[in-house]
Amino acid sequence: MPTQESGPDLVDLFNRSSRLLRGKWRHTLTPYGITPHQVRTLMLLGREGTEGMRNSQLAERLHIAPRSTTEVIDQLVAKELATRTADPADRRASLITLTPSGSELLQILHAERKQSHEEFFASLGAEDRSELTRILGLLVADAAGSPRC
Repeated sequence: MPTQESGPDLVDLFNRSSRLLRGKWRHTLTPYGITPHQVRTLMLLGREGTEGMRNSQLAERLHIAPRSTTEVIDQLVAKELATRTADPADRRASLITLTPSGSELLQILHAERKQSHEEFFASLGAEDRSELTRILGLLVADAAGSPRC
């Protein structure tokens, strides 16, 4: 437990802030009947455009097992947010792409996410936000150069 002399524990505050952001995001997603994992997949597919991705590519980019990716894709296909089509380069593989409904939902979720984060950071002034962005950018850049744990 931190003492008055040492002040709040930086890692604890960071983790608590992260949990609060994730919880707020999950709450925001509830009316849409979609999970954070599904949103991450939609965002990744949205960045790839109309060409789509193979399940193995999604798994690698999401840092999850291919069978977990299959489950998420199955859920998105059932919700008509994504579709599987035969990969012209390999008949054994499928390409996963967003449906028009998936693209539309993704746009809505981008706006929801921005609003949710604005509310979370509302108590910070412009200078504090800028400084926090700078500091977090340094940490991310430093971690990007380090081997993955």
